[in-house]
Parts: sequence; structure tokens; C-alpha cells
Amino acid sequence: MKKKSVNLITAVGVLVVLSGAYVGVKAYVAKQEAADTESAEEENPEIISIASADVKSIKFVIDKKEVTFEKDGDSWVKSDETGFPVDQDKIDTLVSSLNSIKAERTLENVEDASEYELDQPDNTITVTTEDGETTVIRLGMENDSTSQEYIDLNEDSSTVYVVSNSTFSSFKGTLYDFAKSGVFPTVDSSTVSKISVEGKDSSYVVEKDENDFWNITGDGETEKADSAKATSLASTLSSVAYASFVNYNCAEDELSQYGLDKPYAEITVDYQEEVEKESTDDENEAENGVEEISEVSGDENQTDEKVDSETDGNESLDEDADSETDGSESPDEDEDSETDGYESSDEDVNVADTEDSEAVENENTDETADDNVEAEDTDVTVSDDEAGAETADTESTESSEDSEEESEPETEMVDRELVIQVGDQYSDGGRYVRVNDSNEIYTISEDSLDTFLGKTDADFWDLTVSYLSVNNLDTLDVNYGEKDYIVNVSRETSEDENVETSDNETEDEDTTDNISSDVADGNDVEGNAADDNTSSGDLTDEDTENTDDSSSTASTTSSTSVTLSYTLNGKDLDSTTFTTFYNKLINMTAQKRLTDEFKSNVNPEMTVKFTDIDGNEMEVEYYSYDTNYYAAVVNKKVYLVNKMTVKELFQAFESVTGEKEKNESAETADPETNATTDNAETETTETSEDVEE
Repeated sequence: MKKKSVNLITAVGVLVVLSGAYVGVKAYVAKQEAADTESAEEENPEIISIASADVKSIKFVIDKKEVTFEKDGDSWVKSDETGFPVDQDKIDTLVSSLNSIKAERTLENVEDASEYELDQPDNTITVTTEDGETTVIRLGMENDSTSQEYIDLNEDSSTVYVVSNSTFSSFKGTLYDFAKSGVFPTVDSSTVSKISVEGKDSSYVVEKDENDFWNITGDGETEKADSAKATSLASTLSSVAYASFVNYNCAEDELSQYGLDKPYAEITVDYQEEVEKESTDDENEAENGVEEISEVSGDENQTDEKVDSETDGNESLDEDADSETDGSESPDEDEDSETDGYESSDEDVNVADTEDSEAVENENTDETADDNVEAEDTDVTVSDDEAGAETADTESTESSEDSEEESEPETEMVDRELVIQVGDQYSDGGRYVRVNDSNEIYTISEDSLDTFLGKTDADFWDLTVSYLSVNNLDTLDVNYGEKDYIVNVSRETSEDENVETSDNETEDEDTTDNISSDVADGNDVEGNAADDNTSSGDLTDEDTENTDDSSSTASTTSSTSVTLSYTLNGKDLDSTTFTTFYNKLINMTAQKRLTDEFKSNVNPEMTVKFTDIDGNEMEVEYYSYDTNYYAAVVNKKVYLVNKMTVKELFQAFESVTGEKEKNESAETADPETNATTDNAETETTETSEDVEE
């Protein structure tokens, strides 16, 4: 028992010792951390602390020249050139970087400032505050290995401070890095109607015609342009941006510095811009007229209110008369009738002939009906008065709404022209540009400019060989396999009467109009009107029955449908077979255009002549060009088309003539030929075996 007590006392003593040690260690760690923090603050003291609001001016070196920006009210200006477009945010950033700068190291008792290149500093920053106090910061050598920079303050190089080399990075750059740059004009590509490029290497014009189709003009010749390529060129304008700002006020005699006195190229764009429409005097007079009408309406409303008040007064008098009449003991109710007549006269209704109530109850049906009519007339008169007031209120409200609508600004589309003069190359990889004769000079990346300058008219040629909608086709003459074929197109026009209810009229008319426009449109997808030789706009019997069962407000409309049919050398031709071939023919697209002269010593494998319904003709000839291409010649233009595509065209025409089916039938229906072929193959095999033996 005594031994256990001793062990317990010993354990308690150890616990007390350990607790004391823990408290001591914790106190030591806290003290050490405080010492480290104090030491760190001593090692990284704050050497510059200038509040942004106190700065009056700041001067530093830009492009090897001292430039001073000073505060003018709430704005920064360049002291020697107040017209310079200072970037306010950029200067604010410079000033705010001086709010608190700490040194990572401090070198004291420095004897040779040249060791840190402070004798010829890279830049000197002079900050002057509102109270006239000046702080001078000289920037010396940068240590790339440690990413640090050496500086001194107020030209005292005996103490050198080491700071991060990013501390004064915002002070670096050219003068126009501190200028507010303009923005390239915004152009809605959908409104572009013309792009003209005049350059030393090439010139061309891409322009929309009256039907909104793109054309390309180069070397004095105009032809259809590839729509996708022309649209892509116009779309590029929306992404063009300035790369750098070079000169905000370039004089005419300075243009030669940028090669803009004789531009390398000039790009002119015609487009439209939506602007707010200016109000005219007539519109102002109209608005004033609306206000006058509103005032008149208000006067009328006041007059109506006075009339109502007077009427109410008369009714009050009548009520008093009734009371007096009711107070009398006269059994005769003629006085009541007279009183009723008086009230009715205020409402412009004559009920003087109305009999007493007992007589009214004994009236026959016809007389009762007459009284009802007179009562209705009285109600109508009252409603007319009320309706007049309501109408005046409604007109006043509508006038107010119209005034609000007219107060909203109207817009209109106006014509604009964008002219981009392109000069010499710049060191950043772009070219100098001047927009719309502005005095400001910028650069634009060469990649953006090459979209326009690196092109010729040939890059925009439409590579469709021969297109003519089947809706406009009259005859098609084809020479193939040394045989002549002629396809004639016949048209049958019919009018369908559609009986429709007034409620469903709009929907049915829309359907009919769409069908009619599809048939009449020369640019629709081929085969729409010819595949089935029927109009999809015809009503079925079921539709007619449903129409007949509709309400009596039905109306009759008519639609025109055109049915196309074809003949080959005078014989009926299946429309599906023909349109399959015709689609391949008019959708033939070349890989490229041949600019060199093309001559062939052989006849074309196929010649096709189109004649449209107006008598215009177009001819295309297909020649074998090489192992990859066929040459399709149209009006001296030579298109190189993929050879397999042309082979498919030939096969489709053989289906039209029936030659393809004849050849296939001959191959499968001649057993002797097949047998001969089998025997020949067998003999060849046996001979081969003999040779091997």
C-alpha cells in the first residue's frame, strides 16, 4: 500500500514538471515569432508611401525623353502638349503603384553607385505632391537571376534599395502606350454592299447587284462571284481592330514617314449604319396638335360634368315633388304620371301619354311591348350620354398613348463609306493605316489586311459550271456518244379553288402562297415542281368535305399551280429520271478555273445547250483534260471538274436515254456470251496448270 502511494506522488510530480515545460516552450515560440516578424519588418521596410490623391505631377523618361503628366482638375494632361489623348487609367495605375513600396534588401554605405548603374540610371521618376514636396526615384541595374532591381531615393546613392523588378514595370513603354487609343469603326457586315481594293499587286471590286447577288470585277470584266467567299470577306470587317497607336495628330507632310503619302493599298467599303432619325417641324406640329385635342377633350369632359350636375339637381327637385305628392291623400295617380313625365323630359324622352299604373297592368301584350320599346328608348338616350363621355375619355387616352409612342426616337439607315489607307510595314508585324482621312495613325496586323490585300479577282470567281433553274428551262439539247438528243419542257397551269372559313383563312392562304412562290422562283431547289408532276397545293376530297361543313362565313380563294412535263426526242420522259440528271448537270462545281488558253484536238464527250423560256442560250462542252479532271468550257471560261463527278453525270444521262438499262440487260440476258466467257476462263486455268507442271 505504501509503495502505491509513492508511485502516485511521483507521477503527479512528473505531470507538473511536463506542464511547466509546455508553458515555457509555448511562451518561447510566441516570443520568437514576434521577434521574427519584427525582424522581417526591419528587413523589408517601407521606403515609399505617397497617397494617390496627393500627387500633383509625375515625370519620368519615355523614349529617352522626359515626359511630365500633371493633374488638371480631375484629369491628367501631358504638360507640354495638352491635346495629347492621355490614358487616364494608365496614369492612375502608375500613381497608385507608389502608395506603398517596400525594400527587399537595404545596402548602406555604398561608395560606388556605378556598381548598380545608378550613375546613369535607366529611368528617373520625379513625383511632386500638392504641398510641393518632391520625391526622386532613380532606377538602376536589374538582376535577372534574382528578378530584382536596384534603386535609390532623392539622388542619395550611399543607400541602395533592392526591390522586385516588377515594382516599376508600369513605367515602361513608348509614349503611345500611355495614350487613349481610338476604336476601329463598327461595320455591320450584313449592310455591306461594295468592297473595293486598289493595291500595287492587285485590284478588284466585290459588289452586290440589285438582286443582292455578289459580283466580282477585275481587269475590267465583271462576272458572278462566289457568294460564300464574298460574304466571308465582308464578315472580316467586324473583327478588324487596331494593333497599336502611333500618332494622334499627323500632319500632311508627316505622312511619308508611314508610307501613307503614296499608300501601298486602299480599301473602300460601302455600308449602311442605323442612326436616330431627327424630328422635323411637321412632327412637332403634329405633337402640339395632339396636345390641343387633349385639352379640348378635357374641356368637353368638364362641360359634361356640369350638365350631369345640373341633371342631378333636377332629379333632386323631382324627388322632393314626389315626396309632396305622396304626402297628399289624393287617390288619383295622375300627378305621379305627370311627375314621371317631368323626369323623362330631362332625359329627352316624351312619356306624357303614359297611363297610371293600374291601367298599365291591364294593358294587352301589344301595348306592353310598346311601353317596353319606349323604356328602351329612354335607356338608349341615357347610354348615349354616358357613351359620349366614355368616348371622349377613350380618345383622350388614345391621344396620350400616341404621344408616348411618338416620343420614342425613330431610327433610319444611312449610307456610310469606310476608307482604309495602308502604308509601310511596322516593326510589330503590321502595317501603318489611316482611316477616313483622320489625323490619327494606327497599325493593323498584316494577317487581317491580307484577307483583303492577298487576293485577286480569281479568288472570288464562282465555280458553278452552268446553272439554270428547271422552272426557267425551255429546251435542253445534248450531244453524247455522237448522238443528238433534245428535251422539251411543257408547262400546264391550273387554278385551284380553295373554300375556306374566315377563321382558317390566314393559314390556308399562307400555304398556298408558299407553294405558288416555290413554283415561280427560279432559284429553288431543283425538282420541287417536277418530281411528281403534281402540285402539292391541291385540295383533297376530304379537305373539300370539311370545308363544306364549316360555317356560312366561308370564302373562296384560288391558287395557281404549274405542272412540268418532259419529252425526249418527242417521247414522254420520266420526270424523276430527268431531274436526277438535271440536278447533277446544273450543280456541277469546278475545283478551279484554268486561266491559260485551252485547246483540244478531239471532240467533246458531251455538249449541252440550255435554252431558257426567254430564248437565251448557254452551251457547255466537256473534254477529258487529264487523269484527274475534265475541262468544262463555257463562253471561253474553262472549269476543271473532278473526273469522277463528270462520269456520274454521263451515267445519269444514260439512264435518261435508256442506254444504261440496255447495256445491263444485254450483259445479263446473253447466256452464250456468258458461257463462252466461262469456257475461256476454264481453258485459261487449265493452261496455267500445264505450265506449272
